[in-house]
Amino acid sequence: MDQLQAWITYIFDHPVAEPKWYFCDDAPEWQSAPEEISRLIAETFEQGGESLARFSDEQLDQGFWFLAGNTPPGFTNTLVDAQIPLPSRLRALRSFVPLFEQVMAIRCSPHIDLNEDGVNPLNSACVMWWDLLRFPLLELPGPTESERALIHSEVLSIQRRLLAIPHDACRQSALHGLGHWARHYPQVAGIVDEFLALTPNLRPELIAYAECARIGNVL
Repeated sequence: MDQLQAWITYIFDHPVAEPKWYFCDDAPEWQSAPEEISRLIAETFEQGGESLARFSDEQLDQGFWFLAGNTPPGFTNTLVDAQIPLPSRLRALRSFVPLFEQVMAIRCSPHIDLNEDGVNPLNSACVMWWDLLRFPLLELPGPTESERALIHSEVLSIQRRLLAIPHDACRQSALHGLGHWARHYPQVAGIVDEFLALTPNLRPELIAYAECARIGNVL
C-alpha cells in the first residue's frame, strides 16, 4: 500500500462508535514528517470524489472531525508550520475547494439546521469545517506577519469560492467561516454582500444566516 492510500485508510477506515477510535488508548499513531502531512491532505482532497468514495457518510464525518479538529496530533497545524514550505501549505488549503465540490456538494443533504430530521451525518463536518480550523488558522501565530496575512487572504478567497458552489450546506459552511473571520477582516462584509447580490433564489433562512455572518454573529 502506498503512503497516500495508507493515510486515507488511517484517517477514514474505521467503524463509527463511541468513544471514537482515535480517543482509545491503543489507537495507532501516524508516523510521517509534517511536510508529508500537508502533501497528503492536498492529494486526498484534490481527488476526493474518487479517493473517498468507498467510505460511508458517517465514516467521512468521523474522519474529517479527527483530521481537522483540535485533536492530537493536530494534523492541520501543519497549515501554519513555518518549517513546511509555504507552497505546500497553500496547496493543502486550496484542496478544500475540490473537497467541497466533489464530496460535500455531492453527499451532504441541503439542510441548514443540523438538528432537522433527515440531515446527512456528513453535514456536521461540512458546516463546522471552518470552526474546526479556527484554532490553527486564526489562533496559532504565523511565522511572520506577512506570511500570516497571505494565508488569511487565501482562506478568504477559498471561502468566497465555496459560496459559489450551488449547495446550501457548502454555502452555510463558507458563511460560518466568514462569520468568524468577520471579526478580524472587514472585507468579509463585501464578500457576503457580493454573494447575496449575485445568487438568486436563496432560501430565507440562508439569507438570514448570511446577514448574521456578515457582522460576525455566528457561534
